[in-house]
Amino acid sequence: MSQPTATFQLRPFALGDADAVAPWLTGPGLSLPLGSAAWPERILRDQRILALVGCAGDERLGLLRLDCGPDGVADVTIVVSPEHRRTGFGRRMFYQALRRAEDVGMHSLVAYVDLCNSPALSFFESVGFEGRGVSGDRLRMERVVHVAGGAAA
Repeated sequence: MSQPTATFQLRPFALGDADAVAPWLTGPGLSLPLGSAAWPERILRDQRILALVGCAGDERLGLLRLDCGPDGVADVTIVVSPEHRRTGFGRRMFYQALRRAEDVGMHSLVAYVDLCNSPALSFFESVGFEGRGVSGDRLRMERVVHVAGGAAA
């Protein structure tokens, strides 16, 4: 597998992305409940949700979702397409998510990671998340968006 040569960017999620993204969200170790077929419309309609697609040219590489709560905590989901995992795109998406979360006034991020998803657990630990308890088969992981002085931790 070769790395895409076009510049990486995040763009707003669109309805046309749903068919490509849905399989990434329900793969092994993810078990994200999409609910009905109307999930793309719900994401677009909910003003608390910032959904972005990571792209290089026309190629979709991943999905980033920040569900921003009124308490300043954003639930983050980062999913990279299977053919682009372990290439650095997830990390690039995360650091852009961190900046976006700070821009909209979030003070912390939370991720719920399946305990059987070792790569995701390692990833979130590597970008500063810490485990805060287990609920069912998921670990709640948290990370501060920024620290005193404004530097991202």
